[in-house]
Amino acid sequence: MELFKQLSYNLKDLDEEKGVVVAYANVYNNTDDDGDISAYGSFTKTVSESFKRIRVLKDHDPRLMIGVPLHIDTTDSYGLLTTTQFNMQKQLSRDMFTDVKLMHESGLNAELSIGYRVMKRDEKQKSIITEYMLREYSFLSNWAANELATVRDSKSVKSVNGILELIEKSYNLDYSDSRLRQIETILKSLSNEPSETDTLNEKPIILDSLKSLTQSLNLK
Repeated sequence: MELFKQLSYNLKDLDEEKGVVVAYANVYNNTDDDGDISAYGSFTKTVSESFKRIRVLKDHDPRLMIGVPLHIDTTDSYGLLTTTQFNMQKQLSRDMFTDVKLMHESGLNAELSIGYRVMKRDEKQKSIITEYMLREYSFLSNWAANELATVRDSKSVKSVNGILELIEKSYNLDYSDSRLRQIETILKSLSNEPSETDTLNEKPIILDSLKSLTQSLNLK
């Protein structure tokens, strides 16, 4: 059975002209949410033997291939470093690349996730995975829900103005109409979510600001 591990990451590099993203898909020697630890070298065999079969997907959906791996570095001391060429001829891929670009430029973390099988574990410490079978890695499209829900924990978006700035940026980027409608839905739902700022009587400010932005963008 294929399993998934999700990583909130900072991009190492992004080439907008070529549609190339360099990012870590997994981190070594770190206890993840499943209680597992990926050992250094745990991806060496699978990448060496099956590189041409590894896919780059959106949200782990095999029908939604958004690019191809140009290079997967298994020798990086920090983690599994991927270099991905997005298919910029496909709208789905352009939208995903724009998501990544927006998060990167806003100083926020997005989500990358691997689809894998565990082949070997350390005999003495079972939480350590010593060999993976990597089938694919995915860029996840739930950036807005995640980031807006935890906005106060972000280094660059800590306020109402930060939320509005992020949303306004999205409307100035090369998104498809369908992706903008998804962002619109998230914007509307935000006004219905309870927040810690309620205790500071700041929610009316948030709602008024979102209402003004909505009207200025002609959202209904």
